[in-house]
Amino acid sequence: MSKRAISDEEIIAALLQSATLKEAAALAGISPRSLYDRMSNEDFIAAYQRAKAEHLRAALLSLNGKVEEAIATIAGIMQDEKTNPATRLQAAQTILNHAGRISKQLSQEEAEATKAARIAQNGLWFSGA
Repeated sequence: MSKRAISDEEIIAALLQSATLKEAAALAGISPRSLYDRMSNEDFIAAYQRAKAEHLRAALLSLNGKVEEAIATIAGIMQDEKTNPATRLQAAQTILNHAGRISKQLSQEEAEATKAARIAQNGLWFSGA
């Protein structure tokens, strides 16, 4: 009885669910070497990058409503003149701190996406597996 071929979609799903390439290979039911071989294919890398970006977009969209609600709550505390001034100041600092972190994270993610695209375009792939 022969083994069934594992599709790119199945491997990509395993990659999206795993912290390491070794873990992804095990989840997909293939050897790490087979995964490395697949990841040397430009079309596979492009499909994986698209799936990864979509996965991230979906996660961010699901959090978006909660983030807006949290910001509104903190802003309400910050603007409530009946609230202790120290608490109001802390609420304002919380908003500013998180805005700065989000901006920094977005910049880092854009840089990583650009780097990954360059690596894929040059046919190189490095991993921390």
